[in-house]
Amino acid sequence: MSSTQLQNLSNQFNSLLTQYTNTYEEYINLVASNDTSFTSVPNSAFIGKNNINTLSNYTLDACQRACSSNSSCSGATFNNNLGACRLSSGSGNIVAAAKSTAIVKQAMYYSYQLQQLNSQLMKVNQEMMRISNSSYNQYQQNQQKTQQQEQNLQNNYQTLLQEREQIDMMIRQFQTIDSAYENGSINVTSNYYNYIVLLFVVIFLIFLLMRFSLFDEQRGGGSTFTNNYLYIFIILSVIIIFNSFIKK
Repeated sequence: MSSTQLQNLSNQFNSLLTQYTNTYEEYINLVASNDTSFTSVPNSAFIGKNNINTLSNYTLDACQRACSSNSSCSGATFNNNLGACRLSSGSGNIVAAAKSTAIVKQAMYYSYQLQQLNSQLMKVNQEMMRISNSSYNQYQQNQQKTQQQEQNLQNNYQTLLQEREQIDMMIRQFQTIDSAYENGSINVTSNYYNYIVLLFVVIFLIFLLMRFSLFDEQRGGGSTFTNNYLYIFIILSVIIIFNSFIKK
């Protein structure tokens, strides 16, 4: 939007500058020609140093002729509603006045036009400077905002990196714990089966012990020495098996 406004103001400034240049050239040519004729400026009034006379029931042309025929008249003001013609002498200025018409010499008219164009050029130029400064300030604010956003993104990226490292560490810890749990489960399962096998072996040995004991009793006495060795062998086997199981 600001770029469009600047472009429109630039076009307006160039147009006013062209009018100013042309008016200035006409003013220079008029001064060089010593033209002292009068012209009218609508919606304006001439404020001279002194009032010569005020004429009633006049027309604009009659008022202009009256000022031209009076050597002391430097300008006049014609009231469009009342038909009054006020003649003035001495140096003066043209001012804005509704429902009135200023009657001044051509040179003053061009100087007045130059003043008006100059004022308009200054206003347009100030507006262009204001928009330009506003655009520059907006640009700086956008730059600062962009830099802040980039800084925030960088901070977020660093935070995400740290969180990613923490997540990787947690995954590694979980894998370690899971692996240890699996190994522990395997060891428990292995010990469980070993215990079952050992239990069967012990039961088998006890069965043998009981069998031989009963068999010897039925035979009515056998070698006590042989039975003792058998008992010792069975007990030692059980102790060895339990010892090996405990070491595992």
